[in-house]
Amino acid sequence: MTAVPPRPVIQYEGVVKTFGTFTALRGVSLEVNHGEVVCLIGPSGSGKSTLLRCTNGLEPIDSGRVLFDGVALPAQPKALYRVRQRMGMVFQSFELFPHKTALDNVAIGPITVLGMPRTQARERAMALLDKVGLADKAGSLPAKLSGGQQQRVAIARALAMQPEVMLFDEPTSALDPETIGEVLNVMKRLADEGMTMVVVTHEMNFARRVADRVVVFEKGQVVESGPPEQIFDAPKTTRTRDFLGHLGWQG
Repeated sequence: MTAVPPRPVIQYEGVVKTFGTFTALRGVSLEVNHGEVVCLIGPSGSGKSTLLRCTNGLEPIDSGRVLFDGVALPAQPKALYRVRQRMGMVFQSFELFPHKTALDNVAIGPITVLGMPRTQARERAMALLDKVGLADKAGSLPAKLSGGQQQRVAIARALAMQPEVMLFDEPTSALDPETIGEVLNVMKRLADEGMTMVVVTHEMNFARRVADRVVVFEKGQVVESGPPEQIFDAPKTTRTRDFLGHLGWQG
């Protein structure tokens, strides 16, 4: 049988992004295939989060193209909004509505954006809270939840929109060490289920264990890209070796 070639869902073609005189992305070209987990690693300020925010148009690019399912991101706001609905995004900060319960935080998107009946939306929300291990916290306000629990609610909220792709921007960086594992375990289960994911992370063990491909950034450029075993066990560039060495990576 002939192998089915990978089908890109996200394509970056020579993406350049500047903030004033600072160039955050210097001609980044990269593809993410359907069902693939791609982890972006590298020093702080190297462009990883900026690229993620360019993926769904939260940051407009200066030149190059970002394509989703083969179509360049539209400039027209309503059309861009429709594309953005197909991508779930989880930020460092949880950004939950403080006055709404966990259940209502998850249900609000399907109700207000998709026009789903309230009963159906709440059923979906309850199923997703169960999926992330928080069914017993459905009635809790965010202030009553730990950081790890709030981030899991944020993941459930993104999943409630039934996205084709999940974007994670350092989802564990604001968490206490004891709650990081809760969130990473949920993300690993999503990866195991075949969700397409782009993850900006400083969790090297997660990238080594879960990613199909690891992309190393430095100064707004991709310096190396490959399967985890190449990046972590036999990096090809000095810059990758230096970055991992600074982290004390032992394989």
